[in-house]
Amino acid sequence: MDDYDQYDLRNATFGEFVGFLFDRDVVPIPMQGNGSPKPWYWRAEVAFDSTKVASFYIALFTTPDTVLEDYSPEQLNQGFWAIQSSNLQCAVTKVIWDQTLPFDIRESCVRSMFHLYELLFSKVPLETAADMWWDSIAYDWHCGIRARGKGGEDEQMQDVIFDTLGKILRLPSEECQMAALHGLGHLHHPETSPVIGAYLAQRPEIARDLKEYALAAARFEVL
Repeated sequence: MDDYDQYDLRNATFGEFVGFLFDRDVVPIPMQGNGSPKPWYWRAEVAFDSTKVASFYIALFTTPDTVLEDYSPEQLNQGFWAIQSSNLQCAVTKVIWDQTLPFDIRESCVRSMFHLYELLFSKVPLETAADMWWDSIAYDWHCGIRARGKGGEDEQMQDVIFDTLGKILRLPSEECQMAALHGLGHLHHPETSPVIGAYLAQRPEIARDLKEYALAAARFEVL
C-alpha cells in the first residue's frame, strides 16, 4: 500500500485518537470519475489495538459534547463518516465484529451510541453522517449477509442494536428519530413493527412524511 498514508495508533492517547479522526481538512466525498481529492480515510493504513480502540469509541460516544466541542460541524460529519466507513481499518463497524474482543465490550460499544445521539447528534446538525450511521451498521441484515436464523452473534448483536435504536427512537429530536427508523428499516428485527406502532400511537400529530417513513421502516422498505 505504497500510496496509502501510514498511521500507528497502538500507543496513542485518547486525545490523539480523537484528533486522528476529526482534526482534518474537510474534503467532500467525490462523485465517481470527477477526479476530486479523496477523503483522508480512503487512503489510510492503520496499526491499532482493538481493545484500546473499542475503549476509545466508548469514551467518545459517551461524552461527545465535551470531547468534540472544538470541531466544526463539517469536521464532525467527515469524522463520523470515517468512523462508520468500510474504508477505515479501525472503523467502529469493524471493531464491533472483531471476535478477538469479548462480546460484552463490543455490546457496550454499540449501546454507548445512544449517548452519541442524545448528547451530540440531537443538538449539532450534521449533513449526512448521523442519518446514515445505522445504515452502515444494520445493512448486513437487510441484504442477507447476516440473518437472525443463524443464531450466535448475528442474533445477539441484532438484539443489542435493536434495543439501542429503540432508545434513540424515544428521543425528542426528529432527526434522531429518523436515523433510528432508518436503522430499524434495515435491521429486520422481528419486533420492529410493534415498536414502530407504539412510536406512532404516542405521536398522533406526527408530520405526514415522518409517519410514512416510519410505516415504510416497519415494512423494511426504506432505502
